[in-house]
Formats: sequence, C-alpha cells, structure tokens
Amino acid sequence: MDRSVQPAASEHLTVAGLLALIGQWPRIFLAALSVTVVGVIAYAFLATPQYRGQVTMMPRENEMAGGGLQGLLSQFSGIASMAGLALGSVDGQEAIASLKSRALFTRFANEQNLLPILFHEQWDTASGRWRAGLKRIPTMDDAWAMFDKGIRKVNEDTKTRVITLEITWKDRQQAAFWANELVRLANEDLRQRALLETSASIASLQEQLARTDAVELRLSISKLLEAQLNRSVVAKSRREYALNVIDPAVVSDARRFVSPRRFLLLVISVPLGVLVGVGAVFAMRFVRELTVQLRVPKV
Repeated sequence: MDRSVQPAASEHLTVAGLLALIGQWPRIFLAALSVTVVGVIAYAFLATPQYRGQVTMMPRENEMAGGGLQGLLSQFSGIASMAGLALGSVDGQEAIASLKSRALFTRFANEQNLLPILFHEQWDTASGRWRAGLKRIPTMDDAWAMFDKGIRKVNEDTKTRVITLEITWKDRQQAAFWANELVRLANEDLRQRALLETSASIASLQEQLARTDAVELRLSISKLLEAQLNRSVVAKSRREYALNVIDPAVVSDARRFVSPRRFLLLVISVPLGVLVGVGAVFAMRFVRELTVQLRVPKV
C-alpha cells in the first residue's frame, strides 16, 4: 500500500516547531527579515513627504431664508409658485456637495493649470508640453480620479456642523493654497447661483406686480419682492456666502508632514520583517514537500 506524504498544513504548529523550522533555513529567514527591515526604513526616509492643508468652516444659512423668507413663502405659497420662487437657503449638505463636486474641481483645475502639476513626471517643463512617447496623455478624468480619491477630503461633524476640507500634497504651500482656494470658489459659485435665483425671482415678482390691481395681492407680492431684494443684497455683500471660514489653511512647517509616518514605520519594521521571514520559511517548506510529492512514483 502506498504512503502519501502528509501535508504540512495538517500538523499542529507550536512555538518550538516554528523555531525548529526557522533553524532549518536560518539564512532564508534572516535574508527576508533584513530585506524587509531595510526596505521599510528606506521608504520611511526616502519617500516624498506629504503635507496637509486644512480649512475649518461652518455652513452659513441665509438668515432671510431660514426665517422671514421661509415664512413668507409658506404664507404666500400660491404667489410664490406662480413666480417660480425657491427658498434659496444654503445648508451644510449643499455646501459639502459643492466642495465635492466635479464641476468645482474642473473650474479649479482649469484656473490653476492642474494637470501638469498632478502628472509632473509626464510633463516636460522646459518645452511646456507632455513628454514625447507617452502611450496616453493624462486627461481631466485622470486628474479628477486622483484628486477625489487621494488628495481632497471633506468631513462633517453632524453634532457641531463643523466642516473640514483637507488637501494632502507633497508641496506644503500648494496644499494650503489649494484648500483655501477651493473654499473660496465654492462660496463664489453658491453666491453667484443665489444672485441668479434672486434676479429671476425679482423679475418674475415685478411682472406679477404689474399685472395685478388687487390691493391685498399687491401687498403680498411686495413683501416677497422685499425679501428677495434683501437676499440679493446679502449675496452681493457677503464673500463667504455659504461657508463661514473659522480657521483657514496655513502652510505647514517643513518637518510637519503627515506621510510617511516614520516613527510608526520604524516600530513595525522588525515585527513585519519577522512575519515576512516566517512566510519565506513556510514557502521553502512548501516547495520542498511539493518536490518530494512530485518525486514519489505513481503506481
């Protein structure tokens, strides 16, 4: 009767057994351990530092929209519907959506000529064009994917309503500038949207006012018109229309980078090296046992 070689996985592994296994291939274990430790340490000190620019802000709801205008629209819903009026408030979710939107990024990327910066390795600075021989020139889609997944991050504290925008990038000055500029553009976009809405609402209300002679109806329209005019004034005079910046991004010190985390990498380098060394030893045992099985003649 043939006896097959029992696989190593069926054996119960003990500490003594593991040490004995390592003793069979000490050079493999030490080589894997050394390469891993050296590689982790090299990465910790040679990797390009990444800095973070962070803006802290809170959504600023339009006082008229949150109070008087809302009441007027509820009171005169029929007139508001005919005039095509909207509440016009900007809440935190709309502000966050604006900060995360691709439309805002596209405007920002075009204004800052962002593609050559994001894909600098493929850009020839001397000639001001993409390097020759590229199989594929980076597109706005590529830039958006990189920016949305790894560079820009937006968080909201639901309890305090505090919103934070973080930009992580290798250039600390650009990280702070980009963060502040994105918030400024978001505020500007929302402000311009409010101005367009109020302009259309005012024109519609004035048209309704000119077409009616009823005293009560004219009084109602006048109140709505006054509220829209006040909202327009607020939008024109307030630069931070939707997002009130509490703490703008500042340029970090050169030594205050967020990645790589050198101390953590140094701490885990040896345990990680041990794990890799043990894995290499197990791989060697598997290869040896597989070779033995292949050499057993078949009957």
